[in-house]
Amino acid sequence: MVPANARTIKNLPGFPLWHLKTSVSASLYKSLLVSPVTAWVIVKAPEGSGSAPQLIRSDAGGVFDELAKTAAKDWGGEGFSTIESRVHRPSLMVHLLIYKLPDGLMAVNFAHNDESSFAGNQYTDVYVGVYKDGKWTRIGGNKVIRRLPQPGL
Repeated sequence: MVPANARTIKNLPGFPLWHLKTSVSASLYKSLLVSPVTAWVIVKAPEGSGSAPQLIRSDAGGVFDELAKTAAKDWGGEGFSTIESRVHRPSLMVHLLIYKLPDGLMAVNFAHNDESSFAGNQYTDVYVGVYKDGKWTRIGGNKVIRRLPQPGL
């Protein structure tokens, strides 16, 4: 049973609920809505070759920051529209949600862009993985992240 005052994605300030809802299955979304969030990290994806992911938000004392930065390296602003600006690349925010499981951790990783040219319905790839017995296993989503480091537990 989840405590009534548990921190979930419904009460994270500025969390892109609609964006996640349109990108995962209905059953996963319903489960995430009521599951307590252990950590939420946001990283700005690298804007080009040679640039590094930039930490925007971290609420777990830095424990999952490197994990989020590593995951963000697999995202990029490909196929962005040049209608609004030919010099400005979109700011792609990569979200990492961590959920504590009885025997490990679950990570949900997806990218989001709320700039005006990307307003409205969006769809993104999503990575859903479980960390158990010292390794990550992808259990859902359609995003493949090649090598995730161990969480800094």
